[in-house]
Amino acid sequence: MRIEIRREKRMSIAYKRLRLIERSRELGHYLGKRLKSLQEKHRSVGDVRGMGLFWALRLVRDRESKRPFNTREDKIEGRPLVVHRVASECMKNGTCILSWINQLIVAPPLIIEKEEIDQGVSALDNSLKLADLEVSEVS
Repeated sequence: MRIEIRREKRMSIAYKRLRLIERSRELGHYLGKRLKSLQEKHRSVGDVRGMGLFWALRLVRDRESKRPFNTREDKIEGRPLVVHRVASECMKNGTCILSWINQLIVAPPLIIEKEEIDQGVSALDNSLKLADLEVSEVS
């Protein structure tokens, strides 16, 4: 018990010393604006939402109907998912993005720098072209 209390106290001191909460708020605002600009550019991005440095992009086949590329059943059955292809392409370009059914999760470390956000968003921008190719012509 004592060890955990000391560890929590050290972590709290580090958070304050490095201004991690404030940085998360400031850089999160910047990251959010950059990710929302991808929604305007890519037809496959149906929604962008988040807070601080934790964001998600929902990929859709059709923006108007919000029809998803894949379903839970696709995941359970082991079918190829569009988000996995996008995340894999990001990884090839040095950016780790988590993928889940129709969501891309963007959650960089709290110590990230603005230039690194720009690099990551640029890699994501290029990778989203794969999903755009799958978008229904009707949208």
